[in-house]
Amino acid sequence: MSRLVVVSNRIPIPVPSGQIGELDIPAGGLASALFTALRSRPGSLWVGWNGRIEPRKQLGNVSRFTLRDTELLGIPFTQGEVDDYYHGFCNMVLWPLFHSFQDRARIEDREQEAYRRLQHRLAQTLRPLVRDDDRVWVHDYHLIPLGRELRRLGWRGRLGFFLHIPFPALELWQVLPDPRGFLEALLEYDVIGFQTEGYRDNYLYCCRQELGARWDERHLSFEGRRQRVGVYPVGINADDFAPASGQASGERPRRGVLGKVVRGRRLILGVDRLDYTKGIPDRVRAYERFLKDYPQWKKKVSFIQIAAPSRTAAMQYQEEKRKIEALVGRVNGEMASHDWVPIRYLYKTYPRPELARFYREADVGLVTPLRDGMNLVAMEYAAAQNPESPGVLILSRCAGAARQLPEALIVNPFVPSSVADGLAQALSMPLEERRERHRALLTRIRQHSVSAWGDRFIRDLDGPSRLDSYNHHPAQAVQRSTK
Repeated sequence: MSRLVVVSNRIPIPVPSGQIGELDIPAGGLASALFTALRSRPGSLWVGWNGRIEPRKQLGNVSRFTLRDTELLGIPFTQGEVDDYYHGFCNMVLWPLFHSFQDRARIEDREQEAYRRLQHRLAQTLRPLVRDDDRVWVHDYHLIPLGRELRRLGWRGRLGFFLHIPFPALELWQVLPDPRGFLEALLEYDVIGFQTEGYRDNYLYCCRQELGARWDERHLSFEGRRQRVGVYPVGINADDFAPASGQASGERPRRGVLGKVVRGRRLILGVDRLDYTKGIPDRVRAYERFLKDYPQWKKKVSFIQIAAPSRTAAMQYQEEKRKIEALVGRVNGEMASHDWVPIRYLYKTYPRPELARFYREADVGLVTPLRDGMNLVAMEYAAAQNPESPGVLILSRCAGAARQLPEALIVNPFVPSSVADGLAQALSMPLEERRERHRALLTRIRQHSVSAWGDRFIRDLDGPSRLDSYNHHPAQAVQRSTK
């Protein structure tokens, strides 16, 4: 029986001391989604960096452990790989370009070469482990060329790739040092998936313009290769965040941890990784604009922003942290009174059960990234609500989730007045409208669950073998066309 072999930049790390069988999996994001997909497929294999840094001569010391019939294989990196591949090319080139922050990109030849070399090393480690009938599913921008390296080592099985972040427009894609080579590497996969139609269309346009590839509304063809291209929106498991049966009736809980902090005031909540793409400074300024444009809400509302530490060694993220702290300090200094603090800023990570309780207490979930592949926090907030008295989700039009959750209040995060007006509307929204919006959101979230995401992608990956039409040494190239 064929296995599913998942490859990602990182694998979850076992929880130390006494909690056997538990993994350190953060709420939302890639790791949580992949673990859900793997859980229903016993005998699967998950491969990625185990977080360890080793000298080059000890790179063969891989870690292995099994959890619920899934084997996890952890590969160590050298310090140079972490610096140049991960902190360098991945985070200083691919991340900003794919999120449309061209001004933050910095391209170094050394880091680009480290990215290429690591793909080859990972493929060499993976090649002896994969069987001919396995399905290999590669994830995200860290590993774009990995499929090509596996093909070069002679593996001919089914290969899939899923991009968890936006795919950029052609003008940004062309900033890459080898835009054509990256596209050709992506075309080695039998199936490639994106979060939204817009990201898929950007990819297709790049392939047609750069390579002359052809598109027939389902498959992309180029020089004998034929690739299935699809949209597979990542979701969540709504039951992981749903209120317990005793909490699903009555008014909003006011005696929770955050309720005590805000002392009965209306609560606006933001939850993000600390990253410049999340637009936390813009959100703080929009909240300040709201208090100035709608002064009747002063002392009647509090904003709590949770920012989970992320890439703490990177200079850009240290600068973003200082910027947020300075901005929060200024707004509080100018607008606070002896009995009211407008903003509470928490720089820490919370476990999933605690986040679910926080979501449930908040009258407004403020999710306003400047650019985001999907943003599962928006779904988590909606799923956690008490259906009898739900809070209101405010969502950035620049998040992929905006296409999935149109019943949220959609705002422009670059325009402070748009977010300020959204806050005023959310805080004043009648109960029946809140219920109607929540019912529609919850229906969509359940229909597009993380399990449905994994099932759909793997079903397409299990399709006819590309060997029927492409033997990786094509004698004849398909005629190029920009059609």
